[in-house]
Amino acid sequence: MIEAFSLATAHLYQDALASQARLRYRVFVRQRGLCHSFYNDLEYDEFDTPSAIYLVWRDPRGIVRGLVRLLQTDRPYMLKIYWPELVGTRALPNSSRIFEMTRVCVDKGVAPSTRVRILPELLVATEEFLTSNRATGIIGVTRAHLLSHFIRDGIRWLGEPALIEGEVERAFFVPTGCLRPRYHCEKYGIPDTVLAFSDGTHRKVAA
Repeated sequence: MIEAFSLATAHLYQDALASQARLRYRVFVRQRGLCHSFYNDLEYDEFDTPSAIYLVWRDPRGIVRGLVRLLQTDRPYMLKIYWPELVGTRALPNSSRIFEMTRVCVDKGVAPSTRVRILPELLVATEEFLTSNRATGIIGVTRAHLLSHFIRDGIRWLGEPALIEGEVERAFFVPTGCLRPRYHCEKYGIPDTVLAFSDGTHRKVAA
């Protein structure tokens, strides 16, 4: 199951908040060598605010092995602040019903047979979360082939590719109803519902 929490509810998930920051440090700072802020092997940025939502995949020991951070676009978000030039086909979103997907990462140390399920499950959980919050879709910045590998229909590219942190990436929008990676769900037996909260319910967590 994928767990969802914010700063307000992180205390219900043991050290998951710190664990996701450790994963981000390993992936973005140690492995990719990016100049991200960190302290004591915890990566962080200015968007780790009370409004941020963390969707995490944890192993049996409670260690975060996969992450998606969601930011509402009616407040500062990464694409708007750092890479607005990537959006050339529409105005930058400014809505509580459109979220930005950021800090997406999966631990390469996980066994391949398990690792292939983590990102598809995170995408399913993202769709569940957006649906429960009546959100219309998600934006983000990624390498185009990575996104199209999982999402076969509905991707709207918002501009031309550009070099972002050492990789050629593009800005995108995906409607909520297109986020589920159906091929991968069928291949790996991923159920329709993967999002769980501390009390086992599926409930709204964004304002």
